[in-house]
Amino acid sequence: MAINSIGVMSPGDMGSGVGGVLAKNGFDVWTSLQGRSAASKERAAQQGIKDAGSLDDLVEKSDLILSIMVPSEAVSFAEELAASVRRNNTSVYFADCNAVSPDTGLKIGEIVSDADIKYIDAGIIGGTPRNGAVPKFYASGPYAEVLAELDGKGILVPVLDGPIGRASGLKMVYAALTKGVAALYSSTLMTAQSLDLFDDLIAELEDSQPGTLKGMNAVNTISTRAFRWIGEMYEIADTFESAGATPKIHQGAADTFTQIAESSIGHERNETIDRSRHLKDTITAILTDADRKE
Repeated sequence: MAINSIGVMSPGDMGSGVGGVLAKNGFDVWTSLQGRSAASKERAAQQGIKDAGSLDDLVEKSDLILSIMVPSEAVSFAEELAASVRRNNTSVYFADCNAVSPDTGLKIGEIVSDADIKYIDAGIIGGTPRNGAVPKFYASGPYAEVLAELDGKGILVPVLDGPIGRASGLKMVYAALTKGVAALYSSTLMTAQSLDLFDDLIAELEDSQPGTLKGMNAVNTISTRAFRWIGEMYEIADTFESAGATPKIHQGAADTFTQIAESSIGHERNETIDRSRHLKDTITAILTDADRKE
């Protein structure tokens, strides 16, 4: 099937970036801004994404809908989409691109397939095109080749052989490493600061682990992402447990990201973060919860 019109839900940092590059590559890109924040509306306008109005209107206008949102909203959105398709007596291709476990992906697939929606299991690896990145949308399942029509249009779409669950599974094990390490870096620096050993740790890392210290500098902007990663850690934990591994590592990572999200700087986003702040000041701010700041 030739894909011409694409719905993107929702126009967050990744969703708006993906929608923007797809629009620049000739696709008709829509979203539903009904009930969305002013920031979402601004991002959509900046990226050339058009407002369809309601979800029903988005379904009517779209050949393919991409779900790009925090994992905790993925199942409820699938349910809303299925209800909309039934109301409109139509059909659409649907790619769940969220950071969910293979089991959650299968659940989403069952929800939408019952409404005659053609389901694609997908997982995103890489940064948002808003920052110049070209993310990979790994795809699996019987309709994966439909998503592959977007390959080279500002994103890459590698197709994995095998059933639904392989793309979401790959996302889980990849993020388990990258974001798990981010949680470890964060909690280590927080503990060092609490023990009044921050400067000593940094000095030792400069001497013996300069590469590790360079990676730790990413903690300086983690306040903009921690809120999105909490649910993802629980999905990773479920994935590990289903595979016979301990879920506790990433349950602990979820606790770390929750602490950061609830800190005095947990409200920061890419547009509002203080990029001149030093790493030690960031850690000090993380250790100050939002209630105490108020």
